[in-house]
Amino acid sequence: MKHRFLIADGPGYTGFLTDFNTTFWSGVLRVAEAMVAAAPFLVAGVFAAGILRGMVGADRTRKILGVGHWTGPFRAWALGILLPICSLGALPVARELRRAGVPSGTVLSFVLVAPVLNPVSIIYGLSHITPIMLVYFGVGTFVVSVGIGLIWNRVIADNQDVEPEQIERAPRDSVNRLLVVGDTAARGFVGPVFIDYGLALLAVGFLGAFLPHGVLQTGLTRDNALAPIIMGLVAIPVYVTPTEVMMHFGHIVQDGYSLGAAFALILLGAGANVGVANWLRRDYGLKPLMLFVSLLIGSTLVIGITADRTLIHGNATATDHTHAFDPFTRLANVESAQANLVWVIRKVSKTIRTDEAYGLGLLLIIIFAGLILKISGKRLSVEHLLEDQQDESEASNELTNPKWDPALSPTQLVAAGTLCVISLAIAGLYLFYPSADSLFDDMNSIRTYVYDSVKQEDVTETKRRLNQWRTHAGKLTTSVLIRTGEVSAKRRECVDEVLYSLDTLENHIATGKFQEAKSLIVYVEKVYGRCRTEFRNQP
Repeated sequence: MKHRFLIADGPGYTGFLTDFNTTFWSGVLRVAEAMVAAAPFLVAGVFAAGILRGMVGADRTRKILGVGHWTGPFRAWALGILLPICSLGALPVARELRRAGVPSGTVLSFVLVAPVLNPVSIIYGLSHITPIMLVYFGVGTFVVSVGIGLIWNRVIADNQDVEPEQIERAPRDSVNRLLVVGDTAARGFVGPVFIDYGLALLAVGFLGAFLPHGVLQTGLTRDNALAPIIMGLVAIPVYVTPTEVMMHFGHIVQDGYSLGAAFALILLGAGANVGVANWLRRDYGLKPLMLFVSLLIGSTLVIGITADRTLIHGNATATDHTHAFDPFTRLANVESAQANLVWVIRKVSKTIRTDEAYGLGLLLIIIFAGLILKISGKRLSVEHLLEDQQDESEASNELTNPKWDPALSPTQLVAAGTLCVISLAIAGLYLFYPSADSLFDDMNSIRTYVYDSVKQEDVTETKRRLNQWRTHAGKLTTSVLIRTGEVSAKRRECVDEVLYSLDTLENHIATGKFQEAKSLIVYVEKVYGRCRTEFRNQP
């Protein structure tokens, strides 16, 4: 029973103190990985902010979010689940909501839910966890985000929020609207918000540098009542994308670890970050920030502990191993030859996805444009385009063809925006999750490289190829789900068996058991072949 309240001594645990190279370059690697993973969501966030300001307009945004009405946090929750953004990508949107005069509690409800529940993460989550469990945590997220928003509006916002001196109005001219969208998106990384991003990434690096590899293996088993608290402490500086958090969630559940820890990771790791906390400190001070932190951590832990006591029970012990927590800790070891930026770039480039590569490229372009606009000062400002204009009724009479440039009501705008977001999310899902046949074609090639690298006892190459294989295998159930609407239990089971066999193979390679690893190839091939047959033969 002694191990129940420990957080160390797990498999592969290397101790809190290690050499400088491992500490420093593990931190740098974690920051680089977070930047790459966040890039597509950050791009989506700044353009969502630009659309709110340049096309929707402050006045309509206020109407959509019910400014002056107690339903604001509920409406913000509904808006949040429509946008595919992460906790960092939510910051530029939050900035525009505050510019429009939306109460800060309503903004907080949006910030907490948008990175956790959106069309992409929901679909991705269904491929990793059962629907009833997803509903449970969806309800828990709703209670936390809306509850905090309502309390904050009553206690803080009513007393400290300041109404904007002038409510901006989106330009009538379509070209001017696009100019405002582009300007807002480019400036989304300039100013105080840049400090928020930097602090969030530094927190990720600090955790990746000083949290030892394997340290979470013992403390997060489900029989440990403190598991949600331990995960909560770790999750606060963690950065996790909406899709990655569902993958980690699936690993935690499948490996039999604490559901409470999973919920803490979702809401505190994916839903909030150090950048959000710094924004609140900057605008409202330390006391309101402490209220927010207390409400967030307290409600998250209550729901998390309840989950461990009411839902299915796992059987993980201190001797078990899971990959669910590996991305949050430092590496087991960084050799002197690897201690440089070239190694970091190569390490990240081996795992970068196509959407992340394009997102990173767009992000760099947007930042460059923002710096130019910042240097130019008022010479390239679009503020004059947002000044109070003539009444819409008068402006509509001057339009040569109002049919192609209509003034949408808030209801029509929400409907049109919802349709566009859902359409883009569906298109993105089909691109990110190819057909099962395409996935198996890729895995057939990958597995050949895996077997060859195992026989050659090449640890680095084996791990890299196994990671590719796991990524493809993990997409199978989601690929089938979005195309057919259901995935049989047998298919889910065979995918879990493949992932388990790959984890087992990697564990043997990582510990230098090369002969055992070579013997495992037959087992891995058998499990993989059975899975391939199941997916290709079953209608």
